[in-house]
Amino acid sequence: MRKNLLTKNHVRALTFIVITTLYFACLAPFGNIIVKAHHSFTISSGIYRIPYANGTSVTANNDHHNHPNVLNRVDLGGGDLSTIVAAASGTIRGLVDKNGDYENRGDGLAADGITPQDDSFEHSCLDSDTVVGGCSDYNNYVWIEHPNGEWTSSHLHFEVAAVPDSAPDPPFSALGGFIEPSWNVVTFVCFGEDNGDDDNDNLYTDGETYVAGPCANTAPTADAGGPYQVNEGSTVQLDGTGSSDPENALLTYTWSPATNLDDPSSSTPNYNGIDDTVANLTLTVSDVGGDVSLGSALTDSDETTVTVLNVAPTVTATGSNINEGTLATVRATFTDPGTQDTHTASINWDDGSAPQNVNTAQLASGVNHVYGDNGVYNVLITVTDDDAGAGADIATITVANLDPTVSLDTSDAVSFPGGNYLIVEAGTALPSSAQGSDPGSDDLTFTWAAGGVNTYFNNGTSADLPKSPLGTFPFMASDSINALYTSVGIENLSVVLTDDDGGSDSASANVIVTGTAERTQGLGWWKHQFSGAGSPQIDATTAQGYIEIVNAVSGIFSETTVVSTTADVHAVLSPTGGDRRARARAEIMLAWLQFASGAIDWDSTISLKSGAIDFLALMASSEAVISNPAATDAELHAVEQNLAKVSHGK
Repeated sequence: MRKNLLTKNHVRALTFIVITTLYFACLAPFGNIIVKAHHSFTISSGIYRIPYANGTSVTANNDHHNHPNVLNRVDLGGGDLSTIVAAASGTIRGLVDKNGDYENRGDGLAADGITPQDDSFEHSCLDSDTVVGGCSDYNNYVWIEHPNGEWTSSHLHFEVAAVPDSAPDPPFSALGGFIEPSWNVVTFVCFGEDNGDDDNDNLYTDGETYVAGPCANTAPTADAGGPYQVNEGSTVQLDGTGSSDPENALLTYTWSPATNLDDPSSSTPNYNGIDDTVANLTLTVSDVGGDVSLGSALTDSDETTVTVLNVAPTVTATGSNINEGTLATVRATFTDPGTQDTHTASINWDDGSAPQNVNTAQLASGVNHVYGDNGVYNVLITVTDDDAGAGADIATITVANLDPTVSLDTSDAVSFPGGNYLIVEAGTALPSSAQGSDPGSDDLTFTWAAGGVNTYFNNGTSADLPKSPLGTFPFMASDSINALYTSVGIENLSVVLTDDDGGSDSASANVIVTGTAERTQGLGWWKHQFSGAGSPQIDATTAQGYIEIVNAVSGIFSETTVVSTTADVHAVLSPTGGDRRARARAEIMLAWLQFASGAIDWDSTISLKSGAIDFLALMASSEAVISNPAATDAELHAVEQNLAKVSHGK
């Protein structure tokens, strides 16, 4: 055994037992060494003192492989009633009591399979007449685990043995023992050097003498590990297990400051990253324990740092679907593992406007924004903590286009028994106007059926962009044209209003296009125009236009009397016999034809015997009588006479 295992030894020891004869052996897991012709043996990784109290004279009785009965043991004689100490500090891990049982067969018998192996034989281990089997088959051990990974087994014969790494726990079950459920820490007192190994051969040999003496306690070395890094809201385990003590003492650990540590007295506490920072921590280790009091304990300190990294907030945003020109609402919630952080928020509405700053309470309850144009808007919501960590999410706002609306100015329309109509003479312009509006910020285009296309820009100068959410909305525009109709008849004045996103609306009004006659014509003349014979003064197209006008303005034609052809008109103008209703119907047809030709204006005044009357009022009252089945011949005759006045002209 190497000399420094016995002479350069700084350990902690505990008075363990008083006995006359003691055995000491040291085995370790770190490689074999061949010394002379002796058996191979392993060297301990620890440095141990002779396990006797200070001042005890000890004699090595045999070398390490000639000790009787037990291979690789050295018998150290320490005198009568000598006090022994353990080799190093450690933890009691178990107690083993095995009364014999050769080769662990479980039958409690010696090697011959007959002789009982009982506890009394342990006290006669060297008596070959009594013991059956090997002396090493007897136990009663206290197993102590040391911080350096070695073990001490305390027996009636005190033995120190290192357990190999491949078997980190003592073979309690194989020895038939039990594990003590309450494990105890054993802290040993530091003693000192011994003298011995007279011939300096690194072995205990028979007859060499040693004296156990005190040694000075030496300070441990603290190792705080690190530096460490952790995200806020998470934990990182600190590691002070690299700390050591020359005597393999059981160390106490103190981390400071203790803030954010789950157990500042642990060798491996967890540090909770609350907020981003660089925390300076100090680990102090002490070898206090056993006979080393707080006053005499030695300590060492080491510093390390824990860098807590800021973690940006995590944002969850929601948008909405709206129509252009209305309010959109976005909401967002967020989480941040930095519980001490404060936060601000901003919204980029993706419409060209400046980002809007809001507080997080507003963000959670919902923030409104109006969009003037349709499109898909990716609204960026950003939450920033007070350490400049920013998290963001997109809230999608889908804005739908709405159709514009348009209306025609029909304030000049005239109300006839057959409906309302604008009136214009053929070849004369009809001033027409329309008003349009769009709920969004779109450009508007008026397209007239009578001719004319005009566009009004939302910004007043140029065409609208695909998305113009910040334009004027609702957007309104008006347009006007002079509609020119050259053919007599009923025309349709119409306009289509289109926005720049394809939405549209239309409006229309009926127009009566009259002829340009300067004077009225008599019944015979009109009958000739629709007779189909001879050479009429009006062409067929004009004649058909007149029929359209009569059917439009009258409540009789063709509601009760169908007139769709020139022959129909000729028949109405040619009553026979004394049928007063037919005669009245002929007169009202004649009056409507006078109007259709332009010879009578809609606002003309007709002079009757009873006084002046408006043309339309006369026509309405006359049609009411003609349509009344109960009208008398006298009433119908009066209508006939009154309508005859229309032919007198304007």
